[in-house]
Amino acid sequence: MRPISIVASFALLISTADAFFIPLTTEQRVKAASVIAVIKIDAVGHDQGFVLKGFADAKVITGIVGVKAGEKIRIWDDTEVDKDGKEWSIAGRDPHLEEGKTYFIYLTKNEKGRLVTVQSSLDSLEISGDQVEKEVGDGTESLATKIKLTRELTARFTKAQQAGTGQPATGPESKSEGSDKPQPESEGRSR
Repeated sequence: MRPISIVASFALLISTADAFFIPLTTEQRVKAASVIAVIKIDAVGHDQGFVLKGFADAKVITGIVGVKAGEKIRIWDDTEVDKDGKEWSIAGRDPHLEEGKTYFIYLTKNEKGRLVTVQSSLDSLEISGDQVEKEVGDGTESLATKIKLTRELTARFTKAQQAGTGQPATGPESKSEGSDKPQPESEGRSR
């Protein structure tokens, strides 16, 4: 094989892998998530079945969408089911959550109704003190700022969606205590 062919083959392989997995933007994660929260992992375990399926039991510290502070949730490693009924998982899809750690996380429900990360382990951002990992993996940002910006995005998307359906943009519980900024109805807020 000529050197140019080796380089061309390698470039094709790399571009194909990149096309398979393009991380979501913050906006895409917020739109796709049915649960967005700050959680603390209480325990990590495995369900014995045809395929070893991992899960993490967590307590919600701050609910942003779909859950409230104090709720207990179970987050599953996502598996796919082929037409023969066999389960398999996509490498990198699993949340990789660690017991005792705190995360800012984007979750959705899979076809079995189980909570899983929206796209991959990139949807589980580790928190240390008052800082949270950036979604692109380059440093940290303020947790308070991350929560505020996520709530603003959620409110904007909810308002736009409701405008399209003719429903009122805010509901009776949409205002947070001591603030005149609208919040989405599905939000679980804690003080």
